[in-house]
Amino acid sequence: MPIVDKLKEALKPGRKDSSAGDDSDLNKLLASSAKKVLLQKIEFEPASKGFSYQLDSLKTKYVILNPRGSEGAASGQRASTEPAQIKRQVSDNQCGGQSDGIPAPQKMLFPGNRLSMRWERVYRVGAGLHNLGNTCFLNSTVQCLTYTPPLANYLLSKEHSRACHQSGFCMICIMQNHIIQAFANTGNAIKPVSFIRDLKSK
Repeated sequence: MPIVDKLKEALKPGRKDSSAGDDSDLNKLLASSAKKVLLQKIEFEPASKGFSYQLDSLKTKYVILNPRGSEGAASGQRASTEPAQIKRQVSDNQCGGQSDGIPAPQKMLFPGNRLSMRWERVYRVGAGLHNLGNTCFLNSTVQCLTYTPPLANYLLSKEHSRACHQSGFCMICIMQNHIIQAFANTGNAIKPVSFIRDLKSK
């Protein structure tokens, strides 16, 4: 049975369209079927109980990065205390100070109070990346990571390489070398060979 007849049979059971079977008839059937689905009335029911209690518990788990001040002087007064409050909240969250059910980390990779969400210095746009054969998705991911300020600040400080004792493949070391090379070759394009080579070996 041709696919057209199968569609007709599925859309309008009981109808054997052997005589008047053309594409326009099938289009009408598809359109009427879609219209029937789209015009169905959807009724929404109000929730049995509110979720404000869940929102309050979630608010304690997250740090507000850009708090909005309500009125002039009051917001200006709060502005001086907010950075310290945010840093304390970040360190509390990372050290497991709040009882949110998440266990404290076994190893602290980088202390939260030293985390800088903005660029520590101004850089010119770094190097572009050559496509080494279907590496466009890899390149775009690497570029996104390269221009993420907290990660770039940490890797440009070379703190990781001083403390890294990983023998062989270390993705953070490769990323650190790439970021340093990218910002040193502004206006040029470089080949992300280290990523390709090491990923192929894995």
